[in-house]
Amino acid sequence: MLEKGIIIFAYSRAELLSDCIKSVLSARGSEYWKKILIYQKGISEVEKIVDKNSNQFDILIKINKQFENSLSNINYNRVFGTSLCFDILKLQYVLGIEEDSSISYDALGFIDEIYKRYSSRRAFRGINLGSHQPFVKEKLNTYSLLRFGLHGQGGVLTRKTWNKISSNKLLLDISKEGWDSKIEYHLKSGFMVTPNLSRIIDRGWNGTHAPTDPMAPYFERMRKSWVGNFYASPNYFKNINEKHLWRKDAIIYKKWQSLFYYMRLNSILHYIYRKSLKKLDFIRAFTSNGK
Repeated sequence: MLEKGIIIFAYSRAELLSDCIKSVLSARGSEYWKKILIYQKGISEVEKIVDKNSNQFDILIKINKQFENSLSNINYNRVFGTSLCFDILKLQYVLGIEEDSSISYDALGFIDEIYKRYSSRRAFRGINLGSHQPFVKEKLNTYSLLRFGLHGQGGVLTRKTWNKISSNKLLLDISKEGWDSKIEYHLKSGFMVTPNLSRIIDRGWNGTHAPTDPMAPYFERMRKSWVGNFYASPNYFKNINEKHLWRKDAIIYKKWQSLFYYMRLNSILHYIYRKSLKKLDFIRAFTSNGK
C-alpha cells in the first residue's frame, strides 16, 4: 500500500497544468507515489489535459465551483483534497502542488529522505520545496531547517501535522484568507525542512496572490535557484542552515525559541506575553530616563 501521495490542484491554466503533470511523472521515483488530481469544472482546455493524462492518476476528482470568489474556491479545493489524502486514504505524507508549478527531477527523492530522517522528531512539521537562494552547485544536496509556513506552490504536510491542525478547527473559516495562512502559526511552532536550492519552479504570474510581472523579484530569484534536471543522491543530503531570502520571517530553527511560538498558538498566553513585553519596555524606558 502506498503511504505517500502527490496531489495536483488545477483550476484554469491548461498549458501550465500540462507542464506540472509532466514534471511529476518524470520525477525520479514517482511510480511509488499515489497520484491524485483535483480540478475545477468549467474550463474546457483544462479538462482536455485531464482527459489526456487520466490514466496516469490513481484518483481524479472534478469539483463544481462552490463560491463566487476565487480565494474561497482555492481554499475549499485545497482543504478537501488534503483531507481526502489523510482522512480517507490514510497517507503518511502528502505533496500538494498548484497547477502553475513544476518539480525538479530529484524532488521526490529529497522528500522521501527528509521524511525518513525527521518523521520521528516532535518539531518536524513538513517540507517546503521552494528557495530563493542563488544556485551554487556545491549547495545542491544541502537543506535548512526553517520556522516558516507552507509553500502552497509545492509543499509537504505530514499526517501528524494534519491531524493537529484539523483537530484544532483551524480550517473552518477560510473565506477571508488563504488556508495556508490559517495553519502558519502551528507550522512555525516547529520547523519545515527546505532545500537551499529550489525543487520547484513557479510560473504563476497573474495568479490570485502572485505578482503579475514574470520578471518580478519573486520569480526571478526562484529561476536563479531552480535545480531542474540536476540530480542529488538522497544519501548525501546535508543539513547546512542558511538564512533564506524567501521572506524576512523565514528564520533558521532554534529549539530554544519554541516556547514563544507555542505561546502564539494560545491566544490567552500570547496576550499575557505581549502585555509583559510592553511592561518590560516601560520599565526600561523609565529607568533609562534616570527617574
